Amino acid sequence: MKKRTDLSLTQKAMRALADAVAKVVADHQQHGRPLAVWRNGEAVWMSVETPAALRETPAPYRTRELKG
Repeated sequence: MKKRTDLSLTQKAMRALADAVAKVVADHQQHGRPLAVWRNGEAVWMSVETPAALRETPAPYRTRELKG
């Protein structure tokens, strides 16, 4: 029997958001348009000619230490 893996609503939302962002970036690259991005607390225009600059490492989630 096939093992069923259901995604949570949060996981589905994050996947949909990531897919949408990827489509927007690809569209801007195709047409040579800069992207408006949020950097260091302000909106800036960024060239799409450097795709590595569009990637950023997400901040790690803060978690509470469980006392056990």
